[in-house]
Amino acid sequence: MIRTLATTALLLAGTGIAIASDLDTAIDQFLAPPGYERVDIEALEQSLQDYWLDTTTISPDGAVGPIEKALLIATGAIPSERTRTALAYGELHDEQHGRLSFIELRHYNMGPAIRDMAIEGYGAENTADLTEFGKGEHLGWRFVFMPLMGNTAVLVDAARTVIDPDIAYDQDCTGRPCMDLDHPFDSIADWEETDTSAPHWPRQYPESDGLIATPAHAAAELAVIGWSANVESGAYQWTGGERPESADHFHPWRFIGIDRNLGQEAAIDAVWQETQLMDDSLSAMAFRRLELPGATYWFGAATPR
Repeated sequence: MIRTLATTALLLAGTGIAIASDLDTAIDQFLAPPGYERVDIEALEQSLQDYWLDTTTISPDGAVGPIEKALLIATGAIPSERTRTALAYGELHDEQHGRLSFIELRHYNMGPAIRDMAIEGYGAENTADLTEFGKGEHLGWRFVFMPLMGNTAVLVDAARTVIDPDIAYDQDCTGRPCMDLDHPFDSIADWEETDTSAPHWPRQYPESDGLIATPAHAAAELAVIGWSANVESGAYQWTGGERPESADHFHPWRFIGIDRNLGQEAAIDAVWQETQLMDDSLSAMAFRRLELPGATYWFGAATPR
């Protein structure tokens, strides 16, 4: 609560009244698409407290990045562990407040779709109840984070919507129909397997569910591989990477997709895409992390100009 109040005060006070007003306008614009409603950010901050492993420090989440926090909130909002997530990331930079992260996240419960496929293949009499496949609505989220007082990503504001199942079938998730189980990440890029391995660092929140990585931890490892975070000091630190010069307002240039437990065995498949690259030969690049129990595979892809 202290951090939330401090954030509000910082946005409204100080010498940058015009800047604060511009930021408020941008935040209001971002959080107000049709169907979205503002949510209690103090309650969201409180929900995050249960994840932090180091309870001896004042800010146990100080180095945790905005994408991880957004994923922790969204993952914890529904019980289902059979999910598909599409995340779009943009930024606004302000001299007074630093880099503000604007994140749109859509989190889908794929349990009913998987059950429908099972019924088609094995019959309803041989298929478990819907509750066994995962409960929860499809939820859309919008978050704004900013650095403050040694914290990498303090939640400034947020909004949420329930995604109608019929609408979900028409939505795009990282270049694929959101509810189509026949479209894994294989088809969205010309992947080449690499010998990449993510470094280890002291964990700030649970990294796995016992079998596979949590979505937040998978994203953190991709952030390190994709130069948006580092562990040079021995500890994880979100840096945000490089914002493209061509990036417009808070419109996204970084896209993340995560498929979790969509097959018969536990698995998490996560993709991190960087677009609008400031490079003479490449316009985009992507990193992929595929984990099965006991094994993690890494892939890369690049889009030439």
